[in-house]
Amino acid sequence: MRQPRAITRSGASGFKRFDVAACNEVIIWTSDAELFLPFSYILKTEGFIPSVACSANDVLASCTERSPCAVLFDCTHETQDAVSICGEIRRATTHDDEVRLIALLRSEAQPLHLSLLQAGVDDFLFRPLSPEKLLTSLMQATGQAMETAHSKMVASLAFADLEVDVDSRRIHCNGHDFALPPIEFNILRHLMNREGQLCSRSELIASAWPASAEVTPRTVDVHIGRLRKALGELPGCGAVIRTVHAAGYVFKLPGLRKSE
Repeated sequence: MRQPRAITRSGASGFKRFDVAACNEVIIWTSDAELFLPFSYILKTEGFIPSVACSANDVLASCTERSPCAVLFDCTHETQDAVSICGEIRRATTHDDEVRLIALLRSEAQPLHLSLLQAGVDDFLFRPLSPEKLLTSLMQATGQAMETAHSKMVASLAFADLEVDVDSRRIHCNGHDFALPPIEFNILRHLMNREGQLCSRSELIASAWPASAEVTPRTVDVHIGRLRKALGELPGCGAVIRTVHAAGYVFKLPGLRKSE
């Protein structure tokens, strides 16, 4: 079987290797279980790793020790020091380790808007919180992380003209490239590593989702559909993800032969 080739690029000095798990982590500072539990489930199914913070100290410790991709502040009377915490996070992180700060406001908390903006908050969401808007904001956060990783050493997998940057989660093909969401990227990486071999849905779940996520086979099919669409939009990309009925999927590139 032909194996994907590994590619190493050299970039800026002082390289700090990208922690993919941390890149997916989302800290949620809230005391509202009805907010955290359903959104925790949604985030897990999309490949993020949600963590709850119960205090300002928890938030600061998480940002200092793990560099998550984002922090969601549920701005209530119990988080009145959100403004000062945002300022501390901005002062404590460099551009390369920058965390996306998202404030969730109720109507009565809107006077906080200007103060939070001045403290460095990147995005504002309002209750009732829309899952789609939250995911859009988080994808912008992972996109920023991808750009950071691109200026540094990047290990890649490649078949013919199709190349996947492991650290930045970007696909390159014939001069075109774009970023993949965490789940689709993890699926593609696993399929490329097993080129020409059958990958079951349970195998893809184990490789692409956090261990604590509850994922059904149908969810895998949905993400495979998104991945096929993404690959189909790359000019000249002949990658094919073939369905094997009741068994799983096989990744193939036309013209590649298995080596003996």
